[in-house]
Amino acid sequence: MKGLNTKILVCCHKNDIMANQEPYLPIQLGKAITDTSLGITVDNTGENISYKNPSYCELTGIYWAWKNLKNTDIIGLCHYRRYFDFHRACQHFKPYTTFPSSVFPKVDLSIPNDIINLVNKGTIIIPRKENYPMSVFTHYSNGHSSFDMYIIKDIIKKNLDEKYSRAFWKALVLENTMAICNMFIMNWDNFDAYCTWLFDILEEAEKRIDITNYSPYQQRIYGFLAERLFNVWLYAEKKKTKEYPLLFFSDEESYMSTIAPWKYELGCCINNIINITRRVEYKFKLTNLI
Repeated sequence: MKGLNTKILVCCHKNDIMANQEPYLPIQLGKAITDTSLGITVDNTGENISYKNPSYCELTGIYWAWKNLKNTDIIGLCHYRRYFDFHRACQHFKPYTTFPSSVFPKVDLSIPNDIINLVNKGTIIIPRKENYPMSVFTHYSNGHSSFDMYIIKDIIKKNLDEKYSRAFWKALVLENTMAICNMFIMNWDNFDAYCTWLFDILEEAEKRIDITNYSPYQQRIYGFLAERLFNVWLYAEKKKTKEYPLLFFSDEESYMSTIAPWKYELGCCINNIINITRRVEYKFKLTNLI
């Protein structure tokens, strides 16, 4: 939209395919802990938490933007190989579609004016939600430490308004879908509110979670937790959202790139039925989960 300062951060760790035209702003993450220079904007200038990148992942870029791009009206985040698809290049139903790196220069990554207009009025653009055969809470527990998620639950319960505890239950325990990758496009007011809420929670969590003996992958804990917390915040604040699939550029074959769209959609329907059954069980049984 004319007159709006729009920045979409493209989080990078190495020179690879990346959008570098307006409104995209490539930013090198974790610059405080590396001598490598990519010749682009870095996350260790101004007020920053660049040194936390091994555990905060793309959140160091989000934090940098929050503290240093104050004149921005619309803010978003992508990954150097993941972008929102506003031009129907992705396959139907799927949360993302994989494309070979060679087609990257040919793909339209532009953001239509009507999307910017929606965002300016308060709508938040989020990735098309992933669908799981279990709750979001259980999915996290299967891949990471459920103990850490219990700590997050406790922080929310003790320090925040009750609506966030209810949202935690509804978005993570009752739901089997979530927006992934910490990707979004939103106006600055929403961004400021979200960051204030998120980083306060994570700062408290750092005091209570010891990741010393975690593997390098599991040490990315705060990036993983933020993916779930974003969904909690959206639910608690009753934000209007609009989902778009993601373009994923990779030369490696994945499950999502091989399964037929109709099979994926059928699987989602089955997952949703299972989740509805589980919700009914919760109404008739006591649970100590939360």
